[in-house]
Amino acid sequence: MTGPKRQSPLFSSVGCGTAILLVLVLAFILFSQGGIPFSPGRLTAAAQSEPIQDFVSHAEFEGDCRQCHEPWRGISAARCETCHTTTKQERETSAGLHGRFSRADQCQNCHTDHQGRDADITQLAANQFDHNRSTLFTLAKHQVNRDNTPISCQDCHRQNKYEAALVDCTTCHTALADTFMAEHLQQFGDDCLACHDGVDRLAQFDHADFFVLEGAHHAIACQECHQEQVFQGTPRECGQCHAEPDMHAGQFGLDCVRCHTTSAWKPAQLTYHTFPLTHGETENKCTACHLQSYDEYTCTTCHEHDPAEIREEHLEEGIPEFENCIECHPTGQEDEA
Repeated sequence: MTGPKRQSPLFSSVGCGTAILLVLVLAFILFSQGGIPFSPGRLTAAAQSEPIQDFVSHAEFEGDCRQCHEPWRGISAARCETCHTTTKQERETSAGLHGRFSRADQCQNCHTDHQGRDADITQLAANQFDHNRSTLFTLAKHQVNRDNTPISCQDCHRQNKYEAALVDCTTCHTALADTFMAEHLQQFGDDCLACHDGVDRLAQFDHADFFVLEGAHHAIACQECHQEQVFQGTPRECGQCHAEPDMHAGQFGLDCVRCHTTSAWKPAQLTYHTFPLTHGETENKCTACHLQSYDEYTCTTCHEHDPAEIREEHLEEGIPEFENCIECHPTGQEDEA
């Protein structure tokens, strides 16, 4: 004869009550400690110069994971930027340091915390920052100061301002060569990054690629053409810099190189003339062809010209455009056409 079946202690009222009590205790501990038991490590104690949202460092809110983490989603840029408002503004306006990065909303990619109290997550991010790729300015020649101490970000980016326009190059370089820098700033201005990339960009610059500096142009100062340190859009045509003299106006046109060289405006002489000046039996005067001005000509002063007859003769030869004689007769010879 068998007795009554014994109940499993796991499902007894005592067992179930103990389990429920244990869960409640664990829940209370987790709630009171803000998720600390699941933390992968201590937060940094690197202090800010001024409190942000009443916090001097991340370590001060270590018990409140929700300052940075969203439930089931992890770190949220929106929660980080509740304190770091400047970063939010840079991201939204594509300005400053964080405005340069396409994935700046993923803060943890650069600023990885839970590395211990002594970790400086700002410096950790700087150590993996590719300055050349992100700013097009290499730090290859900007590793140490004059006293051989390492150059820090703040040496060039004063007051933690990372906009290109606020980069301070002059303080260090003036200390290295004050006379040169004074002349350089006066001549080229203080927008150093417009010309220098740290290697330096001007080492490969050839002015002839833009404008050949020969003759008198070679001797003039840079600011004569690049006034107020403006280099882009500098005029290249003669008439854009050299005003046409009164005796010249309306007579010679603007093809200056026909009579002038870059050595000097005077003496002016006809450097090339495609049409022979000895056309005919004797050398002709300029006014024989150029009746009103020297940038226009006529052939009808010497040659009989019946427009209807000329038109008929040229059309018979299959030449519908015949008004510009020199185009087909550059030396005045009929057969050369």
